[in-house]
Amino acid sequence: MIGAGELTDLNSPEFMAAFAEEQQLPTEAIPTPFETLNKALRDAGGGVGLAPDGWMCIIGANPGHTKSVLALNFAAKAIEHGIPGGVGFANLEMSKVQVASRFYAIQAGVPVAALERGSFSTRIFETVEGSRELPPMYTPRTVSTNYHDVVDFVRECHDERGVSFFVVDYVQLCAIAGVSGSDSIVEAVSNVTLDLREWAVSNNAIILLLSQFNRSTSANYKDAPRSQGLYGSMVLESSADVCLLVNHAKVRRDNGCFRSYLIVDKNRHGPSQFDIPFEVSMGTLRAREGMPDEIDEHWPKR
Repeated sequence: MIGAGELTDLNSPEFMAAFAEEQQLPTEAIPTPFETLNKALRDAGGGVGLAPDGWMCIIGANPGHTKSVLALNFAAKAIEHGIPGGVGFANLEMSKVQVASRFYAIQAGVPVAALERGSFSTRIFETVEGSRELPPMYTPRTVSTNYHDVVDFVRECHDERGVSFFVVDYVQLCAIAGVSGSDSIVEAVSNVTLDLREWAVSNNAIILLLSQFNRSTSANYKDAPRSQGLYGSMVLESSADVCLLVNHAKVRRDNGCFRSYLIVDKNRHGPSQFDIPFEVSMGTLRAREGMPDEIDEHWPKR
């Protein structure tokens, strides 16, 4: 890394030469499912995506507003990109079978219903099996909301399997399980967020951290959410490189699709305060960015 040591003179010829050399290296960033977002992620992101330089990306959404599905789409995109080591997905709500059915549907572009018990199709599953050569997608052996179990999972994936892209779904569940004595939920959320952020920076990893909103933001369907409305928002907002919020004030559900806007409320590495129209197919659970010529007809009015 450039500038190693206790003091660095940014005007020294040595630093400038090392800086110029490093800035010309190819980016190691991992694309997201949304090209507009990728282009906005600069610095180490290089206009390509999330950078494995300790970046923390937060997705905030109300329950039932595609928070977990978006995270699985981010994971599938990273795997499609060929991320070294694969992805570690710590889901604290669903079993690994439930995660698998949703992830397989997204990855292969097949109906999730065809992968569920009672309607499972062996013919369609053959399409899923064709993706065996892709990088791995790791989940914990058992579902646990104990934060120490999540930490152990992250460290095992990183230290033993070389994983550098992690999803934690979602931070408040970790925190609630970790509360004891006089600790408040807000304090626990802060501790979990700071621990994950510090670990990611120290290990050149990406953390995609999912979050709920506080009660007042969650109940307000008239106004677009802001990062200040994240449950435990002070540390969540300040720790994040990128805050992405699903706008529950602008949602349309029809023709088997969920359509809304993903607000880029914070971006430490480029422009912010804009939104991205997106659609999730309720059949395959795949997410995509809305195209300009279809927004007026199929998306809620901004």
